[in-house]
Amino acid sequence: MVIDHREIRDRLTSNKIFNAIESHDKNLGTEGIERMYNPNRRDILKAAGALGLTGAAGIGSARQKTGDLRLFSEDAVPGAAEAVTQNGYAYVARNREYGDTAGGMTVVDWRQKGRPTTVAEVDLADALGPNGTYHPKDVKVDGDIAGLANDTEDPGGVAFYDVSDPSSPEFLSFYEPDPPANIHNLFIEGDFAYLTLGEPTNIDTDGDGERDLVRIFGDAGTEIVDISDPANPTHAATWQLKDELPSYAKAGVNPNHDLYVQDGLCYNAFWDAGTIVLDVDDPYDPQFVTQFGAAPEGDTEIRPWNTNEELFGEYYDEVFPTFRYLAPPGNAHYVQPSPDGNYVFVGAETFLGEPGGIDVWDVTDLDNPTQVGRIDPPEVEGFRTSHNFDVTNNRLHTSWYEGGVRVYDITDPSEPEELAAYNPDGYSFWTAVTERGMTIGSAYGGGSDQGGLVFLNNDRGKKRPPAFEGGESPEGPEVEVRDKT
Repeated sequence: MVIDHREIRDRLTSNKIFNAIESHDKNLGTEGIERMYNPNRRDILKAAGALGLTGAAGIGSARQKTGDLRLFSEDAVPGAAEAVTQNGYAYVARNREYGDTAGGMTVVDWRQKGRPTTVAEVDLADALGPNGTYHPKDVKVDGDIAGLANDTEDPGGVAFYDVSDPSSPEFLSFYEPDPPANIHNLFIEGDFAYLTLGEPTNIDTDGDGERDLVRIFGDAGTEIVDISDPANPTHAATWQLKDELPSYAKAGVNPNHDLYVQDGLCYNAFWDAGTIVLDVDDPYDPQFVTQFGAAPEGDTEIRPWNTNEELFGEYYDEVFPTFRYLAPPGNAHYVQPSPDGNYVFVGAETFLGEPGGIDVWDVTDLDNPTQVGRIDPPEVEGFRTSHNFDVTNNRLHTSWYEGGVRVYDITDPSEPEELAAYNPDGYSFWTAVTERGMTIGSAYGGGSDQGGLVFLNNDRGKKRPPAFEGGESPEGPEVEVRDKT
């Protein structure tokens, strides 16, 4: 959950829930509202450092025996956020918050590994109109269908594209949940799309048709969409945290941040509620299976916001547990099982206290998941909490923002071993995925249009940072390189 990326403001000041905010601008001031709901990541880190809250990570269970990843090739994609690959094409969610470009999707043809080329760009504004607010941060592809999630409520939902010809994506439809919701992440498998929900509960206490109380993230859950006809997506089911684990829904800190579907199971990263697994063998009837990795205070209730008695700014300052929300333990942010389903890797994203790492869980007995390993964040300067990653049979490809891209040997998941790193100065990495023997990372340069994909290899390439089109390579220190011996 990326504060610099307007996560709290987008979630907590949506038109649907907190429409009173605008009327309070004159009381709090526009600048005050912006600081409250959209704190800049650098400001948070600076303040946290002054308070002694950003500690260096200790030595984790991942053994330190590393070499280097080399830059084999690159392609500029300003505003690059999430990236996925399929059959030699990379699909990149393009967010204008990270580059001076319209929100949309870029397709990169890298079938020639040394010459990746942008072959298509689509903008949500072209499909949905120029008056919306478009901040897509996630894209997923399965077969001929790509889904692009818009992380606002103006409009909130997922745009579906036909990518049977990756060089010419065709807009098919836009699915918007009812009630509207900003969609931060999604997953596509076969005829169904799975969407994260991080919505609040609006409570009408006196029956006048107006909400009086608001529970932050009280309606968090998973929405499943039937896309068997992707031009006409339909609602299949909604599973909500409050129906199965009501105490966690009342804690105010548990949105569904990301999810992954494999072998009839949907793994959901529910922040301080930990990882929640649903049986989606019948996507029209998802069933709770298990929960693990919840923070000790993940189910500690906070009172709802009383809209009749207090400004939201007052409630946020006096009631909302900001430190607990931004600091460990908890903060389940990204989740992915091993291909055989025996292990689940859960990454924590933290902004105060210790940077978040990746926990490894043995789930061979879903009734009794057991943590068996952990990967601590890299011991480097900068913002280095865990972000998105990719799991194969024996490798884990990871991104750590300013901690770079790193690859781990997970042949023994209980003792991960770091094998290689790529950490150019001046870049922050959103994701790392693997295909065709390469590690692909999406990067953006701090405060500039620099951004794009890097294609990394253990043996071939150069030990240098990217020099995306329109930008210059940052000056040294350039790339972290450590002796393989």
